[in-house]
Amino acid sequence: MNFELPAPIRQEFPALAAHWAQIKPKFQKRQVPAQTTLLNEGEIATQLYLVIQGSLRMWHNTPEREVTLQFFFENQPVTSFESFYLDQPSDSTIATLENSTLLVLSKKDFTAFCQAYPDVEVNLNQWLCQRFITYRRRIYAQLQTTATGRYQALIADNPEILTRIPLHEIASYLGITPVSLSRIRAQLDSATAKG
Repeated sequence: MNFELPAPIRQEFPALAAHWAQIKPKFQKRQVPAQTTLLNEGEIATQLYLVIQGSLRMWHNTPEREVTLQFFFENQPVTSFESFYLDQPSDSTIATLENSTLLVLSKKDFTAFCQAYPDVEVNLNQWLCQRFITYRRRIYAQLQTTATGRYQALIADNPEILTRIPLHEIASYLGITPVSLSRIRAQLDSATAKG
């Protein structure tokens, strides 16, 4: 299949871009329908995905409810990285939210590629560190910010999320009920209309 690495991924992962000719044959391009589960909680992650088009959701099941951990959009790598790296069962599920185009790389090919080109793994590890820092900041913000503040921050940072993600999934991500999210949106809309 003929496909090129999108420019934003080339910029974010220059080591991957530098060796793209060597790794490209190992990627499989897949068209995946919306609501397709790519990894179930409890399974070991054996594939790394690059989102070319579409959106994905990662969530964890608790006894009380599903908790959305992250949304993924174009030009982002996706897997349960702890499971992928440590060969242990994933504590989360990953599924498509929209019809998606994904580049898929097996862990076997990823490992061989990183052994041949160690700068690729260094580059990915730098990205992972940034991702975990972002997670930590988000958790701190959720502990210190009101539900309204969390919603406002989310739409300020990523306004397209409102057009692409169902509201009940956004509520799960914010740690609130869909009813609470509807109330917050109504209050903000009312305040905007008066202002």
